[in-house]
Amino acid sequence: MPIQQGRKRRAVKDPNSPPSSSPEPATQRRRTLNDDNIDDSFGGDEGLGASDSNLDQMVKKLVRLALACEYNRRPIRRADISEKVLGGTGARKFKQVFEQTQIQLRSVFGMEMIELPSREKVTVRERRAAQKTAEKSKTITAWVLTSTLPAHYRTSDILQPSAVPTSEEEAKYTSIYTLLVALVALSGGTLPDQKMERYLRRLLLEDNTPVQSHPKTEFLMKRMERDGYILRIREPTGTGDDEVYWIVGPRGKVEVGDEGAAGLARAVYGELDEQEEEELERRIGKSLGVAENGAVKQIVVQQNGERKKRGRKKKQPEEEQEEEEGDSGDTEDDDE
Repeated sequence: MPIQQGRKRRAVKDPNSPPSSSPEPATQRRRTLNDDNIDDSFGGDEGLGASDSNLDQMVKKLVRLALACEYNRRPIRRADISEKVLGGTGARKFKQVFEQTQIQLRSVFGMEMIELPSREKVTVRERRAAQKTAEKSKTITAWVLTSTLPAHYRTSDILQPSAVPTSEEEAKYTSIYTLLVALVALSGGTLPDQKMERYLRRLLLEDNTPVQSHPKTEFLMKRMERDGYILRIREPTGTGDDEVYWIVGPRGKVEVGDEGAAGLARAVYGELDEQEEEELERRIGKSLGVAENGAVKQIVVQQNGERKKRGRKKKQPEEEQEEEEGDSGDTEDDDE
C-alpha cells in the first residue's frame, strides 16, 4: 500500500498549473539572465581593453619605426606609417597614435618628430609646377627626429656619435657634411659646382676622403645627397650648357641650418673683441640673408643696450655738476 500511494502521488499533477511542453526551473532562468548580463558587461570591458592594447601596440610600432628611420637617416614618411603601423583598419587613429608617440619619444628618449621641409623649388620647371598646386591643401608627409634636450646638454660628451660602424667614422662623416652645408648656406643658399670643387680641393677632399666606408669623394657626395644634406641641381640654360650648383637639402636645414652655419663660423674665428665680433656678425648675417633675425639681431640689441648705458654714464658727471651748482646756490641763499 505505501508503495502504491507513492506511485499515485508522483502521477498526480496540479490542476491549477498552466500546461507547458518544456518547463524551466526558476533558478535556471535567473542564472541564465544573470549570465547574460555578466557576459555583456565583461564583453564591453574586454572590447575597451582590446582597443587600448591595439593603440599601445601601434604606438610601440611607430616609436620603433621612427628610431630605425633616424638611425639610417631616412625620413619618417606618412605612407610608411599607414602601411607598417596603422594597417588598413587604423587609418582613422593616425592623430591619436602620433600624439601618444610624441609623448613616449619626449619622455623616454628625449626626442620628438618634427616636420621635414620639402625640397626647395629652384628650377623654372619646378616653380611652375609648384604654382599649379599652390592652391591645394598641404599636409605633412615626412618627419625627422630631433633632440629635445636643453642647449647646455647638447654637447659632444652627452650626444656622442653613433657607434656603428665606429664613433670615429661617424664623427668624420658628421664633420664633413656639417662643413659643406655651412659653406653652401654662407654662400647665400646656392653654391656653384666650380666653387664646391675649389673648396674640396682646399680641404684635401678633391679625390679621396678619410671616411673608410666612402673612400672616394664622388661616393661620399652621393651619400650626402641621398641623406638629404646637400643637393646637386642641374638646370638647363637653353644655350646647350647646364648650370650646375648645390643647395642645402631638407635634412641639412633641420640638423645644421642657419644657426649651425653661423656657429661654425664663430668657432673658426674664435675669441674676438667687441668691434671685431660686431663686424663678424654683420658679415654672417649678410651671407645668410638673416641680418635682422635670430642671434644676429639679439647681439645687435645687446650692443645697442650697452651703448645706451654708456651714453647715460657720460651724462652723469654733467648732472652731478649741475646738482652741485644748485646746492651751492641754495647755501648762498641760506647765508643771506
